[in-house]
Amino acid sequence: MKKPKKVTATSVRVLETLKILYEKSSSVQDIIHYFENSDYENKVYTSEAILKYINTLKVFGMRFAKEKDKYKLLTSPCQFHFDEKDLNAIRLIEKFSNLLPEKGTQCEINGFLQDLEKRFSDKTRLIAHNVTKPDFREIKTGYNKYLKQISECEQYCADGLKLKITYKNYQGKELSIIAEPNDIKYLGQEIYLSVYNPVSAQIQDINFSSILKIEQLPQKATHIGMLSSVTFELKDRLAKAYKLHEGEKLLQKKSDGNIIISNQKEDRTLLLKRLMRYGEYCEVISPKSFREEIKEMIKRTLDNYLLVNK
Repeated sequence: MKKPKKVTATSVRVLETLKILYEKSSSVQDIIHYFENSDYENKVYTSEAILKYINTLKVFGMRFAKEKDKYKLLTSPCQFHFDEKDLNAIRLIEKFSNLLPEKGTQCEINGFLQDLEKRFSDKTRLIAHNVTKPDFREIKTGYNKYLKQISECEQYCADGLKLKITYKNYQGKELSIIAEPNDIKYLGQEIYLSVYNPVSAQIQDINFSSILKIEQLPQKATHIGMLSSVTFELKDRLAKAYKLHEGEKLLQKKSDGNIIISNQKEDRTLLLKRLMRYGEYCEVISPKSFREEIKEMIKRTLDNYLLVNK
């Protein structure tokens, strides 16, 4: 009878470290905290020990990037091999996903593609480098152009301090607002800094291409103000197929199948354009100002259509 092979506790902890980093980027202290709250008998863990585990993983081909104090796993134990034709098909999927009106679906597809990239084999990464760009994810137009600005805005969001933002609106007029950083959004081919504007009590998405200057202020962002909401009714087949966007709530499902939605977190200009695309299947209920704004946009659209077809 063969004796069972002994498995050392250290080798198990190396694999546990890989599991932690596979699930999310983590700092050395995050990993120590995980082990200290686990069922392992040995409760003494040091930074030196965790770094040895990470170095052991590097020896076996795992690659990491260090972002601030966190280690980000760039490769996966499970790897896929794709040729140039496969990569072009993946790029096509990403391209068409950005044309979808449903932002939630876009985020799901883009998240899937980012997870897929982690599993690229070295040979696939080399092909992707030659076929597309050094970073496979940089297929979004303008991503490279705003890399520095994206990094700065990510730090603003992490710092949680108020910002003074100077930008140009869609009419080319220069404006300045005091706002609280919220997130960075990738909508289609555009990149936005999403902020909370306490004056309007609304989320406002500012296109990176329109930002002229950002100043960080010493005041702490609070985000305790009540966001004003837009309420609208969706009808017929759209009501049946509709998926809630971030910050939306289903207020009512009517007996005829129509649904009433409340939206708080979407930029009003982008929300207006989205609801316009729904046509006769959507009716804005409140606030009155937003209802009037969408009526005015419909009128201008019809006027332009009639002018072109005279």
